Amino acid sequence: MHIPDSHNLIQLKQKNIKKIREKLLREQSGICPICHKEIKRPVLDHDHKKRIKGTGRCRGVICSSCNVFLAKIENNSIRYNIKKKDLPEVLINISKYLSAPQTKYIHPSEISPLPKLQKRCFNKLNKEYKKRYPKKKLLQYPKSGKLTKKLKEIFRQFHIQAVFYGEPLVAKANEPPVS
Repeated sequence: MHIPDSHNLIQLKQKNIKKIREKLLREQSGICPICHKEIKRPVLDHDHKKRIKGTGRCRGVICSSCNVFLAKIENNSIRYNIKKKDLPEVLINISKYLSAPQTKYIHPSEISPLPKLQKRCFNKLNKEYKKRYPKKKLLQYPKSGKLTKKLKEIFRQFHIQAVFYGEPLVAKANEPPVS
């Protein structure tokens, strides 16, 4: 990136922003240099002097979403002791890290929720349960919808396959498909 000499710098006024933004946007073919998408809400981006001790110079035109994202990165880099001069290299390293293959381990906070038992399947079990134990109280569908150990055992005793929401229904060879 070419940085002009300080004697060639042009101090913009607020009234110049729209004109300069449109000029730079045309030079960029209307594409955000960060997300590479067409810019719908253009922002004249600049290196902030106040918060991050930047130069105040305009860098180009980016979309408003990338502008907010970039500001968060720059502002938080200070909070996490990443020097302004080191930030580009840190971001490259982050890109490499995020693109690298992941491990086989799943973090405990990312445990998949247990699937919910289909009521149709549960009602089938209850029907068979009533036939076998007419004097016993009917089973109660669990409030959570999860298959409890007790229910799992009863399904096994009755040779009924527990079916969960989100699973495709599989018809047995002697049964018509359920729609």
